[in-house]
Amino acid sequence: MSRFIEVTATDGTIVKYRYNISIPTNHHATSIDLGIPTILFIHPEYVASEVWQNQFISTLRRFNLVAFDLRAHGETGGKVPASYSRVEAADDTAKFMDALNLPPTHIVGNSLGADIALQLAITHPEKCASTTLISPIPDQEPEDTIAGRKEILDLWLESYDTTNASAMSDAGWGCLQLLYNNADNPLIRSTVTLNAPRAQKIWGKENADILKTVTFSYFTNNRTPRTQAEYSCISGPVLIVHAMGDLGTPMELSEQLRSTLYDARVRVELVTIEDAPRLSPVTHPIPVNTAVERFLISLTGRPSTPKPIVSPWDEKLKEEGWVPPPDLVNSDDSGEEQEFKLYGTDDKDLLQIASNFVN
Repeated sequence: MSRFIEVTATDGTIVKYRYNISIPTNHHATSIDLGIPTILFIHPEYVASEVWQNQFISTLRRFNLVAFDLRAHGETGGKVPASYSRVEAADDTAKFMDALNLPPTHIVGNSLGADIALQLAITHPEKCASTTLISPIPDQEPEDTIAGRKEILDLWLESYDTTNASAMSDAGWGCLQLLYNNADNPLIRSTVTLNAPRAQKIWGKENADILKTVTFSYFTNNRTPRTQAEYSCISGPVLIVHAMGDLGTPMELSEQLRSTLYDARVRVELVTIEDAPRLSPVTHPIPVNTAVERFLISLTGRPSTPKPIVSPWDEKLKEEGWVPPPDLVNSDDSGEEQEFKLYGTDDKDLLQIASNFVN
């Protein structure tokens, strides 16, 4: 069962955040263990915090793990102003951390979450012991990616017209293509099944303006390229994890970010995950977890790992068909990199998953 906390956002809105804390001795803790380091996970667009399931059932549980649903995502409510940008999102995240009394924390973000994590490291460096950016969004996305986001938005808005029964499933299809390419596995299916009804609720017809802001305008408005002076504000080390199968973010953009951070005298590393789509923590958890864990252990030391390992979402995900992958849950504590099977699929299977977006 998740927990909730009310936080006054930067624009004065009261936001009721859903969150979960797992510590080595308790997968549903009320607070962190101050004796060990803490990781805060920030999820990607269109989804919610359950996408971090593969991290919460791994040897990363040697740390305090905290995950939350962003504003107007998952089970977190709150109005979002039309001008909402990465700066406001980072400020909101800092306020959430204050509400939970989190110390300087190791931030891990994916896609939208990586964009917020990077901004948090710039404007609130005292909050970030380190920052891991998985498939970070560039300051200005490629035109094809923006066009894809616009198409998803238009289909979602079109679904408000009850005469077009296929628009919602087509929007869901677009989300899956952007986030996962042609990948499919039990965790993708179960998280879609859980999150689709939530998304239809918080982004319903009466909240069309919120839908537009968090799924499109955020990625196109106020995206002036960050300066070297801004990057030089980052005080902790940065790990960039590039998913080689992320069609929306070419490798050269991650390399450019690494070079820019290096020029700003930020300690930065770049690793790649072969064949992985944008949401590689869901499809390729072992290489992603290995990269993150090695990076953090190099900074913090090696706390012991609990046994058995369960997550706060196990029960609900199992109800939706998720099966714990034995090579992930029962992996040893050596930190050695392992293979992870990517479940192949075809367009027919993706359409079946997208159908979860239709009541």
